[in-house]
Amino acid sequence: MRCAAKFSKPVSYLIVFLVTFVIFGGFAFADSETRLFKIKIDGKPAGEMTMNITKAEDGSITTSIDTELTVNAYLVFTYRYSFHGKEVWKDGALQKIESSTNDNGTRYSMLAVKEGPGMRVRVNNQEKISRGEAWATTFWCLPDPAKRKGLIPLIDAESGKDVDGNLQFQGQQQTSIAGQNVNVNKYKVFSKSNTDLWFDGTDRIVKQSWLEDGHKVEVEMSNLKRN
Repeated sequence: MRCAAKFSKPVSYLIVFLVTFVIFGGFAFADSETRLFKIKIDGKPAGEMTMNITKAEDGSITTSIDTELTVNAYLVFTYRYSFHGKEVWKDGALQKIESSTNDNGTRYSMLAVKEGPGMRVRVNNQEKISRGEAWATTFWCLPDPAKRKGLIPLIDAESGKDVDGNLQFQGQQQTSIAGQNVNVNKYKVFSKSNTDLWFDGTDRIVKQSWLEDGHKVEVEMSNLKRN
């Protein structure tokens, strides 16, 4: 799953998010917040995601994401997915990401830590050196402003695989999120699975949407709490 936010097959990468007032086109920033998301597949409720974001005194930001998803198909098949991940960011760069995923019985345990110009990645006890300066496919916040247009390296938050992406700004919109009218910036990531992303005034995710095996997946913030 993916940051999302996406799912692995059949529903890949999740994506893998202060009730407060709106100012300057977004939600007010806090040092600690919890964002709650509802997940829909083809318009039907399918699960929830919880995102806890904490900013430390040294400026680093730690984000924990927990996702649970269940899809019942034709009363004869049940698909279950869970994702538990944690990321540490500082100065606009990913420092560490670790996750545990159960994709309907297929399990991943992933740890990636910044090492020199790259990242040392371990997935199910297999190690490799991967690209540095990657954007995790949880997509919980926008990358550094210098990387918000054009080609961008991605790291799959479940499997640790390198993914080539292309990020494009789609414009500003006003939309209702968690019962409030919010000015958002819409982006689109073009990769193996194209994803629409909406970010609030703090550059943090409020909504994402993509097609998976012909099914529309939507992850939208339903509540925002200041801790």
